[in-house]
This record gives sequence, structure tokens and C-alpha cells, in this order.
Amino acid sequence: MKSQVIQSFGEPSVFQLKEIPKPELKPGHVLIQVKATSVNPIDTKVRAGAVPAVAPELPAVLHGDVAGVVSEVGEGVTEFEIGDEVFGCAGGFKGTSGGALAEFMLADADLLAHKPKNLTMEEAAALPLVSITAWEALFNRVQGLYQGKIY
Repeated sequence: MKSQVIQSFGEPSVFQLKEIPKPELKPGHVLIQVKATSVNPIDTKVRAGAVPAVAPELPAVLHGDVAGVVSEVGEGVTEFEIGDEVFGCAGGFKGTSGGALAEFMLADADLLAHKPKNLTMEEAAALPLVSITAWEALFNRVQGLYQGKIY
């Protein structure tokens, strides 16, 4: 499958168009045919080598936010079927099976949701990490302030 791969972190870390093997399906995972991804500040920091604690092994396929179509369903996955449109923040970091800068992405089914029908793939791919960040700020941080916790 075609993918955008980096061979090193820092400058210059140039994406190279490469053919790599399609990820193998694992239990609890789905294979997504990637239709869209987005760029978040953490993606640029990973690429620059600024956050080695979350950086994947090299060579790496980056970007976590994804929207696409389920093409294969792993053992134990009951909430998704082949052909479902999904989105989520599901890869591109240490401990994941690769990022969204490829034709296919292996994703833990627990990190995905059904794409709302009223959103395009591009709109859905722009939501995951920013939505997680907003939720964290509104519900976890603000709630902590009301409970006397300082962050």
C-alpha cells in the first residue's frame, strides 16, 4: 500500500512516498481504508522529534486523526461492520500500528466511532483530537476547579 513515511525525526524529516505492507488484522481491531486525516500540533511535534515519549519507531507513518471506511473487522469486534464509515484518533504514536498517512490504517476498535452522516470525511477527520481536548478542558479541568483541585 502507498504511504507517507519518515525515516528520521527532526530537521529535515521529509515524508517519502513508499510502498509498505498493508497492516495485518488483529483481534479487537479494524482495518480502515483511509479517506481523510488532519494535522494537529502534536503531529508536528512528533515529526520534529520534540516528544520522544510518544513517538513511534522509525521508519514511521504519522498522524492519529482519521476518517475512513472499515474494510476488515478483527475477531471480537461487534460494533463495526465492513463498509461502516468511522472516525477517531487511533494511530501515529508509540504503541499503535501506524498512522493515517497511508491507504490503510489498523485501528483499535475502542478508539473509533461511527462517522456522523451529516459530516464529510474531511470534517470528521478534523474532529477527534480537538474534541478530546475540548472534553478534557470542559469536563475534567473545570470540574476539578469546582471540586477544589488545581491543575
